[in-house]
Amino acid sequence: MEKANNNMMMDENARCWYIVYTAPRLERKLMQHLNVAGYKTFCPMQTIYVNWDGKMKEIIVPFFSGCVFVEGDLKDIAPVVASQKAAFLVGTDGKELSIVSDKANLSSKFAQLLK
Repeated sequence: MEKANNNMMMDENARCWYIVYTAPRLERKLMQHLNVAGYKTFCPMQTIYVNWDGKMKEIIVPFFSGCVFVEGDLKDIAPVVASQKAAFLVGTDGKELSIVSDKANLSSKFAQLLK
């Protein structure tokens, strides 16, 4: 596990997740490419209702538009991310944002980072 930086939140027995940004509505495609390359990904989803041609439609969208969480070694993940025209979110120090967490708490820790 990497040494903690200022942007990393620490938990015992947790894993390091990086936040990757892609164009909205391309999250599933990015996740597919990362999964095929052997990485664990996570993109929390939510159900919303929209009025489409006078009818209410239920659609499932990412909770954080354009964001996908990926677990793994940064230098190994970077080529896959770059090949999909995506980028890592970076902090004010210019380093890639990472969150050390279990999957269950990942969304809430990311929301805390956004504050």
